[in-house]
Amino acid sequence: MRPILFQSCRGVSPFPFSFTSRVKSTALWGLGRGCRGESTTASASGAQQLPFVGKTIMVTGATKGIGRAIARRFARLGGRLVLVGRDEGGLRGVLGGLEGLEGLGEGDGIGHEILVGDVGDLEGFWRGKQPKPQIDILVNAAGITHSSPLLTTSPDLIESVLRTNLQGTIWGCKVVSRMMVRRREGCIINVSSLLGMKGGRGSAAYAASKAGVLGLTRALAAELGPSGIRVNAIVPGYIETDMTKAMPTPARTEALNAIPLSRFGDVEEIADAAVFLATNRYANNCVLNLDGGLSAV
Repeated sequence: MRPILFQSCRGVSPFPFSFTSRVKSTALWGLGRGCRGESTTASASGAQQLPFVGKTIMVTGATKGIGRAIARRFARLGGRLVLVGRDEGGLRGVLGGLEGLEGLGEGDGIGHEILVGDVGDLEGFWRGKQPKPQIDILVNAAGITHSSPLLTTSPDLIESVLRTNLQGTIWGCKVVSRMMVRRREGCIINVSSLLGMKGGRGSAAYAASKAGVLGLTRALAAELGPSGIRVNAIVPGYIETDMTKAMPTPARTEALNAIPLSRFGDVEEIADAAVFLATNRYANNCVLNLDGGLSAV
């Protein structure tokens, strides 16, 4: 098995390990110094006002929609980013316009670095990385959906949905929480779905996977809380993303009529919730419904 290549702004060098997972992914270290070496830090006084200066935030599913909005919000508030996704170009796009913000990459000397490999062996990545990064906040936002009756849903699709939405979240929590436990501090935010609470026709595998994320959140809040790690979940309803914009007009109209606030949510409103959960030191096992009141009807 050939070793994967670690790509940085300064060139390409082989990592002394290889990945074995079937799920291809890309991790992009957006830690704030450009390939030309220029500093991206503004005035120290400005940086001191940002809540995530000196913090490293790992976001899965960061190339689109909710994950992208959350990642960019944390960066604007001073955070260093570890972005995980399948689209290298999309991950680079997330960082577009973030250069020059206060707090990015300050103090660790790490620049933008890309790992092209398999998301399933993050432990291998940590073993090959020096100095080893410390993840302060993990946001599990990766997910895929489907719309088909269970009787006509293929086994491969069921496996793919469960592997991405649930197993990927479990694995991310396992790997990152191990680092957090050693420091007795950390925050994990899992993105579930209203379908994980209410279910819905044509979404059996997706609803099951997102219900599993809620169960995982509750279990880890109890399990990791004594180690100083807070685990919470966001439960979005209908949010304006590429996926919901592609909904057939009748389905979109039906959804809007059912929501008490009569509109879909905005990804920035989900980012608001992520920042709240990351900064409120007493939030543990907190499940935030952001559905415009749909769960009440």
